[in-house]
Amino acid sequence: MSSLPALQLLLQNNPNLFTTEGLSALLEDCIRLKYPERHKFTYPSLLNQQVYLSLANIGNSSSEDEEIIRRILSDPKGWCIDAPADVQQGAKFYDSMGKMFGPHFGTDLFLYHTVRDNIQQLQKSLGISGVRMSSISVRDRLFSYPTVEDQLITLDEDRATLAQAVPEIIKYFVSLVQMRPAYRLFLVDQEEQKTSVSVTAVENAASKAVIADISTESYNSSLTGANCWRGKSVERLDPDEIRLTLHLDWDENEFIFFEAQHPDLSRFPWTTEAA
Repeated sequence: MSSLPALQLLLQNNPNLFTTEGLSALLEDCIRLKYPERHKFTYPSLLNQQVYLSLANIGNSSSEDEEIIRRILSDPKGWCIDAPADVQQGAKFYDSMGKMFGPHFGTDLFLYHTVRDNIQQLQKSLGISGVRMSSISVRDRLFSYPTVEDQLITLDEDRATLAQAVPEIIKYFVSLVQMRPAYRLFLVDQEEQKTSVSVTAVENAASKAVIADISTESYNSSLTGANCWRGKSVERLDPDEIRLTLHLDWDENEFIFFEAQHPDLSRFPWTTEAA
């Protein structure tokens, strides 16, 4: 089966295939193929292995990956023994993944990466955005802002959308921190060490950011041993932590992290202050 008939089948599953949400759901389904009984598929046609393999261009003689994929499927252990050096280097990565997560994990991962790359190329050629609108409600304040779809690529016009949204995201975060009761605000470094800062530090950092993300976390914590705490994630109107991530470049190399903590120290029983 070639890619075109496979895409036609997927379109029958979901007429909105060629949208940001449609392609994102397709890649999510591909990830879930390992344990299909645990997932509700937007594209049940993927459960036909030939449909999935066609997305990796199996059966397309012009595909550079076809021979590699066929070798992997027929001989997961020795498929790259006579391959070029660059292919063998890549094979070491997939082999190490297989050793960590099981004998077929490396093969599955290689296939998924090939499918993902092809879907991303299709996305780019059709000009489908890699950004979606995300809504979050914190401290009774609803807010919507653009976020990156992890498995899709970010187009040039997407970058403009993301960068333009940064000031409003910062404004929302600051408003949450300053509401009564006011949250304690920290700058978090790469070693996860926290330094108390003011909202001015957040506002100053905003000028450097190209993307901003907000997330929250709350736990019900219980002591499971000497100085050992276990937290179960819960939803709270006033979350334990509100986190702001500022991306300073498009290559995901530089970040600034801020964390706002609820003033009730009993929510953080493992801290020295709460002792």
